Amino acid sequence: MQKFSVPCIKTGDFAKLCNTNKRTLIHYDEIGLFSPAYTDEKGYRYYSENQCDTFFTITCLKEIGMPLKAIKQYIDHKNPVDLQTLLLQQQKK
Repeated sequence: MQKFSVPCIKTGDFAKLCNTNKRTLIHYDEIGLFSPAYTDEKGYRYYSENQCDTFFTITCLKEIGMPLKAIKQYIDHKNPVDLQTLLLQQQKK
């Protein structure tokens, strides 16, 4: 029986779904960039499938050369205007 309010999957399964590895997900959680939907009492991380969109955004921004710190600032306060500004700044670089 699942004890989550939304369906969640294990870190390894979410990593496969997002074409990444568990270490990346753990690192992103440790730096506060991308946290799991749920962490149990033993420290196991679980992700919801609807978190794929956020992870995809992080991946795309990282691929165009944005530093994780800038990505975190955007993710924390995301809105279309900020994204446009970040993309224009990255394009100038």
